[in-house]
Amino acid sequence: MKKLVVKVFDFIAVIIGLLIGGFLSKNVGWEYILRMREDPVSLEQTEDGISEDFTGLLADDDIPRIENMQAWEDTWADVRCVTIEPISIISTNIAVRHPWISPYRYSRRGGRRKRPDVTYAILDVFDEYGEYYLLQLPDESYILAQIPANYAWKIKLGQKVTLPIGVKRSAHRQALSQIQEICEKYQVNTDEGVFYCIHDQWNEAHYNLLSAVRIAACFIAVIGIGSILITVFHKILKAEDE
Repeated sequence: MKKLVVKVFDFIAVIIGLLIGGFLSKNVGWEYILRMREDPVSLEQTEDGISEDFTGLLADDDIPRIENMQAWEDTWADVRCVTIEPISIISTNIAVRHPWISPYRYSRRGGRRKRPDVTYAILDVFDEYGEYYLLQLPDESYILAQIPANYAWKIKLGQKVTLPIGVKRSAHRQALSQIQEICEKYQVNTDEGVFYCIHDQWNEAHYNLLSAVRIAACFIAVIGIGSILITVFHKILKAEDE
């Protein structure tokens, strides 16, 4: 009986390690750790005539802030740079496939299987999808947003953050159909689109590197946390036997 209990606990320890590893691989800002030497972008840099996409870059103090619903409605899709300092965030658990992720999964035998365009965020371990969030603006109104997962967790933990530079984009129709109820509850005007502040270009260029970092983080968490839990449990059993 004791051997069975030990095997069951060892299995549970590994599962706990996997869950924590999956959480860390997705929600730690590996992208920003790798980009840590970047300087914030100022408003002057965005107005010098260069046709550069600044979406997802750090926002300097003079980048316009969206502080209320009127300002968001006045932000057109062709406005290049705005940011938000939200006061809270609500998860919808519905996520849309990132633009740099292939719509197909390929097998070694040459076959392919279509990825869903929309999925549940809880099933997305390796950050292949961007979750739709409800962001609360300083005037306490809510808008739809797709933001990096590590920023979402900072806001959930009550930290004050300035989001990366973002733009207004159209919302995904299938995703909207799945979050209609929560949007109605918080009076979100989905016709006004989504605040999008993820750096697509950088993520596409460094996708393989980020995937390797996430897998390594998950593996280390499984080994480290699993080993600690198993060691502690075995010591408790040993102490009881004595």
